[in-house]
Parts: sequence; C-alpha cells; structure tokens
Amino acid sequence: MAEEPIEWQIESACASPGKFKKFSKKHRQEYDSMFANLEKIMNLLRNGHKIGGFSVGFFRSEGEGVYRIGQTGVPSAKESRLYVFPDEQNRVMHVLNIGDKDSQHDDVNEAKQAAKNIKSTLSQ
Repeated sequence: MAEEPIEWQIESACASPGKFKKFSKKHRQEYDSMFANLEKIMNLLRNGHKIGGFSVGFFRSEGEGVYRIGQTGVPSAKESRLYVFPDEQNRVMHVLNIGDKDSQHDDVNEAKQAAKNIKSTLSQ
C-alpha cells in the first residue's frame, strides 16, 4: 500500500507581489518554468524526500537556508532564479524572491534577509 503524501504548503507572504508580476510580464516562459520546477521540488518533498536528499540540477543552495530554482527547457531563456526557503520542521516552502542573472547579488541578499526574518519568527 502506498504511503500518504506528506503535506507541504507554499507560502508567499515574504514575496513582493509587484516584483513577481513585473517579472512574469517581462519573462513569462521563464516564470512559468521556475514555478513548474518549484512544483517538481514540492512533489519530491511530499513524497518523503528531505532537502539535501535529492539532486536536481535546477535546485541549488545559496547558503543560509536559501535555495534557488532555475528555469529549464526555455529556448533562448533569460537566466532566471526563484528564491525559496524550505522550512522542513513546519513543512512550508517560503517563496522569497525572483530575479535574473543581472540582479542576482541583490536578489540573494534580499532572500537571505527574508529567510533570517522567518527563522527569527519561528524561534520565538
């Protein structure tokens, strides 16, 4: 008998709606690809895999608990990244930020600050 899937939720309260909307208008295919890849990661987690217990080329650590999800399968794509913070204890995937190669440095720093804020809230 198959095991019940593990409940994982996606939370986007830390994400800037305006930034995501602007990105989706400017780079629609990349945006769709990254969110499809997020769903692939969510399926792995829901099937009992742990962060670090699987290897997927588009999913990489940026340090401090932040991971990036890249776009795949988009011809002539703008290299793009969706930044997330997986809270394994509470089974919540926090969507933090989105950007491309040009804004990567700032995007990573903003995502790490958001993850730090989430962690401090969780430890209270």
